[in-house]
Amino acid sequence: MPADAPGKVPTGYGFWCNAWPENPAWKFVAVGVGHDVPYWTEFLRALAEIDPDMAVNIEHEDAAYSQTEGLALAAKTLQSAATAL
Repeated sequence: MPADAPGKVPTGYGFWCNAWPENPAWKFVAVGVGHDVPYWTEFLRALAEIDPDMAVNIEHEDAAYSQTEGLALAAKTLQSAATAL
C-alpha cells in the first residue's frame, strides 16, 4: 500500500497493509490476558535482579479492550504481581 493511502494499517516501520488479518499468527494482548499474575511476578523479579529501580511501562494495543479497560487490566495485573514479590 502507498504510504498516503487512506485507512492503511501499520505493520512495521515503513510498511502498511490494507487490513489486519482476521486470524493472525500473533496478536497484541493486554498484560494479564496472555500470562497470569505468577508469570508477571517472575518477570518483575527478573527485572529487579538487573535493576531494582527499573521502570515498567504499559503499552496497550489490545483491540478487544478500550483504552481505559486495557490499561486498567494491565495495571491491576502488574500491581498484583508487584505485591506478590
